[in-house]
Amino acid sequence: MPHHNLNLNNHKPSRWDFIKTGLLIAGLAICFLIDRTYFFYPPSLAPAWNSMWVDIIGLLAGVDLILCGVLDIHIDILVKLSLGISVAFLTVLLVAEDFHIFGAGYFRFHPVVIFEIYAIANLMQIAYEYDPQD
Repeated sequence: MPHHNLNLNNHKPSRWDFIKTGLLIAGLAICFLIDRTYFFYPPSLAPAWNSMWVDIIGLLAGVDLILCGVLDIHIDILVKLSLGISVAFLTVLLVAEDFHIFGAGYFRFHPVVIFEIYAIANLMQIAYEYDPQD
């Protein structure tokens, strides 16, 4: 019986992984750019939570991921920066939404929080599997 060396952890992120993740991040950023009153609690932090600059940074990170996938770019600094900024963007959203859930009892954010945790796990997996030599 032949011995096959199967490495089940040999998955490398594909161009599509970068494109779909970039679309997710860019889409979220666009939604927040459109809705300037999404975050409301605590009222003293609402202007910071709804800052256009945070949304623009998220949008740029998403567009960078999209371009890395579409153009098959393997420039290490571009990929790692966009992955790191995307995770930071989603983490800021999670923190802001947790303020709303636990501070204001606004439970409509629960599905969004689950979605964002999944997206962060996906980004971390891409970062872990990314090899600039591909």
